[in-house]
Amino acid sequence: MIDHLRDGFGVDPVCRVLDLAPSTYFARRTRPKPARRLRDEELMLLVTAV
Repeated sequence: MIDHLRDGFGVDPVCRVLDLAPSTYFARRTRPKPARRLRDEELMLLVTAV
């Protein structure tokens, strides 16, 4: 959600409205995807193919 709004408003104002620290947003963006998310993405491809 923040990614969609940051171009128009910036990260700091969006985080302020969402009551989220900007450092939390940036930390989440640099963290690798968890194994569960990667597996879910693989399965979604298979489900879509069926």
